[in-house]
Amino acid sequence: MDNIKMDPMQKQMLDDVFDAFQMIAGGALVSLMHAEAGVTRWSPGAVELFGLPGEYVPNGAMDWGDYVHPEDRKRYLDVMAPLAEGMLHSYDLTYRVRTKTGEYYHFRNVGSVLRNEQGKPSLIGGILINQGLTENTDVITVLPNKYAFFDDLKDLMARDGKAMVLLLGVSKLSRINENHGYSYGNRVLQEMAWLIQETVGERGKVYRMDAATFAVVSETLSREELSAIYDSIRLKLQRGIRVDGNRHNLTANGGLISIADTHSDPATIYSCLGYAYRESKQHKHGELVDFNGSVKYDVNESLEMVNVIRDCIVDGCKGFLLDYQPVVDTLTGSILGAEALVRWEGEPYGEVEPMEFLPILENDFVFEELGGWILRTAMTDGKKLLEQFPRFQLGVNISASQVEDEYFVDSVTELLSETGFPAANLSLEITKGCRLLDFDRLHGVAEQLHKQGIRVGVDDFGSGFESIGFLKRFAADYIKFDRELVRDIEIDDADRETILHLAECAAARGTTVIAKGVETAGMRDILKSCRIGSAQGNLYSKPMSIDGILKEFLS
Repeated sequence: MDNIKMDPMQKQMLDDVFDAFQMIAGGALVSLMHAEAGVTRWSPGAVELFGLPGEYVPNGAMDWGDYVHPEDRKRYLDVMAPLAEGMLHSYDLTYRVRTKTGEYYHFRNVGSVLRNEQGKPSLIGGILINQGLTENTDVITVLPNKYAFFDDLKDLMARDGKAMVLLLGVSKLSRINENHGYSYGNRVLQEMAWLIQETVGERGKVYRMDAATFAVVSETLSREELSAIYDSIRLKLQRGIRVDGNRHNLTANGGLISIADTHSDPATIYSCLGYAYRESKQHKHGELVDFNGSVKYDVNESLEMVNVIRDCIVDGCKGFLLDYQPVVDTLTGSILGAEALVRWEGEPYGEVEPMEFLPILENDFVFEELGGWILRTAMTDGKKLLEQFPRFQLGVNISASQVEDEYFVDSVTELLSETGFPAANLSLEITKGCRLLDFDRLHGVAEQLHKQGIRVGVDDFGSGFESIGFLKRFAADYIKFDRELVRDIEIDDADRETILHLAECAAARGTTVIAKGVETAGMRDILKSCRIGSAQGNLYSKPMSIDGILKEFLS
C-alpha cells in the first residue's frame, strides 16, 4: 500500500514532520496521520511488529482500534474521537496492542495535534513506547534517561573517549505542576525536550535526567560551541514555550564539564557536573558554570580525588575524621560547646579540606552515608564530654540534601537512641544551601527537630542577602555570624554597626548569637560590647580532637 497517491505538498509535509518525530523517538515507534489527505504513515518497525499493510496506509484501509485490546478499546476511543474533532490538543495514554503473532503488549502512546490555518486538525502524531523496553528511555519525553546517560559515560571512558557534558534545567517547574497539574507539567517537559533536541541536533545526544533537568553529551563540540548552544537554549526558554495557548517563560541554569583521560566513576563526573549546575542556579543567575576543578587541583585531578573520596565513603567512611572547635563564653572564657568539623586524609592527597569535596558530594547519594557517619561519630564522641560537662552543646552542620530527605528526622531520632546521646544537648546547624530550599520544607523540618528537643541553629549568618528576612521568618535557637562579617570589625566602623544591629535584631527575637572567626582579644572585646556572649575561633582554640578538648578545657 506504499504506492498510494498523495498530493506532493501534503506528502512532503507528512514526511518532514514524521522525520522530526522519528529523530526524537529514541527507538520508539512513530505514527503520523495527515487528516486532510486521509493517510497515516508508520515506522517500519511498527509495520513489522503489528503486521500493518505498509508504511503509508489510507485511513479507511485499517482501523488501529482493532489492534487495541478489547478491554482497553473504549478508553482509547474516548480520547481519539474528540482528538480527531479538534477538541483536544494532545494525548498520553497506555493500552495493550496486539502484535502480528497475536500477543498483546503494553504501549504508552504520546502524541499531539498540529492544526491548519482554519484551526482544524491537520496532522495527528504519536510515539508508541513499548513499556517492556523502557529501562533506558524516559517515558515522558521519550529521550534516553539517566541510566542510559551513565551507561554511555561508562562506554566513553572505557574507550578513552573525550567529550563535553552539559547539564541544564529550569527553575520553578513545581509551580507549573501546582497550578496546572502534573499532566500539564509533563507536556511542558515534552516541549522543553523538543526545544533542546532541535537546538542540539545531531551534534550531541540529549538525555532526560531528574525532574526538570536534561544532559547533553557531545564528542565533537568544543567548550565554546556547547556554551553557545546553552546560551541559545537559555534565550529560547526565557522567551517562553507554549502549551495550550499559555506561554511559560522559564529560567535556565547550566553546568559544564570536560571529560578527557579520566577513569573516574560516572557518578563522580555527575556529582562534579551537578556542583557546577548548582553554582549556576544559586549564585550565577543561570550563567553557564564550567567545572574547573578545586582550588588546588585541575579538572582531572579533582575528578580523581573526588572519586577516591567517594569510594572511601562507600567503604565505611574510611579516612574520615572529626575535629571539634570549642564555642566559649566571651565573658569567662569557659567552654559552652563545640562544632563538629569533618576532614578526610588519604594517599596521595594527604589531608583534604572539607570545602574541596563537601560541596561537590552534597547532592550525591553517598552523602547520606557520610552524613549519618558524621552524626553517629559526633554523638559517640560527645558522650565523653557530657560525663564531665552535662550542659555541653554539640553542634553538627546539616546539608540541603539531608533536609530534603523525608526520613532525615527519623534517622536523627534513631541515632540518638542508638548512641544514648541526649536530644537536648544536640544542636543541628543549617548551612547556606539549606536557606535556598523551599521555606515550608525547611520550617517543617525545624519544627520536627524542636519537638524532639533538638536545638536548631543557622550557620554562616550574614553572608547572604536574605539574612534579615530569614531571621524574621525562621525560628532559630541561635545564629552564627559568618567569619567574613566579623573579620574587619576592629578597623571597619560599618562592620561594627552591622554586627551590633544584627545582634539587637536577634536579641529582640530571643535568638542567641555566636560569632565565628574570632582571632584577637580586640575582636573579642568589641563582641562583648555588642552583648554577644558566645564565640569560636583561633583566639580560643583551633579545631582539635575530642580528647584534646577534654584535656585543654575540662581537665
